[in-house]
Amino acid sequence: MNINSLNLEIPQELASASLDRKERHRLLRKADIIRAAQHVFAVKGFHKATIQDIALHAQYATGTVYLYFEDKNSLYFSIVEEKINELLNILRLKIGQVKGARGKLEVFIYEILRFFEKNQDFFRIFVQEESPWLIKSRLAKSTIAQKRKDFFIELIKAAQSEGVIRKDAEAGQISDILESIIISFIFNWWEEKTLREKDLKEIAGIIMDLFLSGVKKK
Repeated sequence: MNINSLNLEIPQELASASLDRKERHRLLRKADIIRAAQHVFAVKGFHKATIQDIALHAQYATGTVYLYFEDKNSLYFSIVEEKINELLNILRLKIGQVKGARGKLEVFIYEILRFFEKNQDFFRIFVQEESPWLIKSRLAKSTIAQKRKDFFIELIKAAQSEGVIRKDAEAGQISDILESIIISFIFNWWEEKTLREKDLKEIAGIIMDLFLSGVKKK
């Protein structure tokens, strides 16, 4: 796998000047563990990865990892939550720079494709392995998942209010349809190759056309 495609950024909390040294060290250790875990999960997969592997890669004692995470499931769940939150922040930023519902939808589709392409090694594990089904179930009930859903629905409602898409369908259902189309394309490209930037733009346009042809205003 291409480990360079993983996004291993330092948490934004560390940029805060108000944190004392002890708290900064705690966040740094946690960030080290999360970075190491992303690498190990990407290389070995969820099932074969162990807390010991992650601790070794992070250059910490195994007990240190357990100070921050109860088990492997909790660590993986934390990373997935962080990734979803990161995606939402990107979407809010990029969509906020665009006027008009159609333009916002186009940016929405493109940025999701771009994010999954950038983080494909990690997310491939999450969507393709039989487990962690417990994590998927927990994630579906999480606050970040609800924020993601609410954000998607509000985007659809805005498009409905501007007449870009039909109003006689429930916004949540339309959001699910759009998300399903995007995920289907992601699966297909994972089976083929990593896409170039121009490929992402082309596919985003195809998804937009397919989506609007099914839900456009009558």
